[in-house]
Amino acid sequence: MKKLLFNLKIFITANRYLIALCLFYFLIRLINLTKLPIFNDEAIYLDWGFRETHNPGFLYYSLYDAKQPFLMWIFGISENIFSDPLLAGRVVSVLTGFITFLGLYKLSREIFSKEIGFLSVFIYSIVPIFSFFDRQALMESAIGAIGIWVCFFLIKNLKQENTKNAIFLGVTLGIGFFIKSTTLIFIASFIFLSFVNYLKTKKKIKVFENFSITFISFLAIISLLLINPSFWATFSSNSRYSLTFYEILSLPIYQWLNNFSTDLETLFLYLTPLVFILSLLGVTKIFKDKNYYKNIFLVFFIFSILLDTILIRVPLDRYLVSFLPFLCITFSYFIFEYLKKYKTQVLILTVISVLIPFYLTIYQLINPASYILSMSKFSPQNDLIYVRGFTSGYGINQTVDFLKQKFQKSKIIIGVAENTGNPESAMQVYFNKDPNAMAVYFDSRLLSNDLNNYDCLSFDKDTYFVSRDNQLAGLDKFLQKIKIIKNPYGGDTIGVYKVDKNCKGKSIRIKLKSN
Repeated sequence: MKKLLFNLKIFITANRYLIALCLFYFLIRLINLTKLPIFNDEAIYLDWGFRETHNPGFLYYSLYDAKQPFLMWIFGISENIFSDPLLAGRVVSVLTGFITFLGLYKLSREIFSKEIGFLSVFIYSIVPIFSFFDRQALMESAIGAIGIWVCFFLIKNLKQENTKNAIFLGVTLGIGFFIKSTTLIFIASFIFLSFVNYLKTKKKIKVFENFSITFISFLAIISLLLINPSFWATFSSNSRYSLTFYEILSLPIYQWLNNFSTDLETLFLYLTPLVFILSLLGVTKIFKDKNYYKNIFLVFFIFSILLDTILIRVPLDRYLVSFLPFLCITFSYFIFEYLKKYKTQVLILTVISVLIPFYLTIYQLINPASYILSMSKFSPQNDLIYVRGFTSGYGINQTVDFLKQKFQKSKIIIGVAENTGNPESAMQVYFNKDPNAMAVYFDSRLLSNDLNNYDCLSFDKDTYFVSRDNQLAGLDKFLQKIKIIKNPYGGDTIGVYKVDKNCKGKSIRIKLKSN
């Protein structure tokens, strides 16, 4: 026991700065984690995650919408641990962001220095765009982690050319593709750099062997996807988000210019101007150094960003953020390189560079809606769907609280239209584990009977209907409005209705099953 405590003390002393930065990261990420209400896609993913991990035969349910299920499974498991499903999902993203954090430190140490690693992870912790998506139950934080670790294992493999690193590289790529198809961009970057390395090296057989090991490891991880018919049936629908091969061949110059300008705006605004400019100067300085492995590091991510810019159909900060953490390293490299020559000036520049993103991130934590609305004044491309429109979660918490008051005396049924997103998926998420409420799809399209022939609907429990605005799923004449909850930042509403129990006329008894 004494030896264990002694070794622990040595470890803490040796890694005290990194441990302090880890604690700082979690402090920034966990404060007010559920302050911003559940976003549309978060509701969908958390609902899918619960279905896939709790309902027999639903393990690959999300593939019907061409979404790989691995992260959904993690969400579903986390929902078993935490009573608040939104907290459960967002904690997962905080942890995947921490994996990015560790990857940045390891990658910095591998090709630069420990000190650059410290500054890189500190900047990653306080830059607003990383803070925002590390606190959302979405896939972007996880894909960012995949990119950093793929680059790390790629460089390790190029340096040492051993089987272990080749396997780790393939496994990381496989996990990434099991999370989201965006990983294909990192796969393309890996293949491109492997080909470049093959042309430059004299050990061509060894390079080919390692590439083969990586590829086989990748296929082993995704084999359960490849043998699933649903994966192949829906994979082509990813064209909703990316340009098709034939569209790219048509050379859509205007689309690419728009993508490039939007990405540039996102980088300038959400990395914050000074961090962006200094990170670009860091990129230039690294290229001038003409170090092979440092250049591999840069080309991997720059090539990935270029591919994303060429392929993306609708450019958004959300689709770009996974490719950006490496800029924390280039920023830190610039600071340390010029600190040697211009100590006072660079220290002042560093303090200013840090204070701006830190202020914005604290603002984001304290009042996320106000932060988003304020940033939208500087960028017409700003993603306001987190505070406005039905995709916003504003009104969901009030709706949940209102319905919970209704089942204090008896169990209830909560019906929603056959839609995904808010508020329908959110009702499923918040009442999935509640023994007093059963959230179900209740939609005229799902009923075999012609409802025009009936005046009343009869249920064995008090039944409520939660609507997106005034969309009542063809059940208008059977419902009584009891509450309308308005989004304070827009005109959208959530309606709460009750099935009329005092209805007179021809009645049909409905039996609803949980989804």
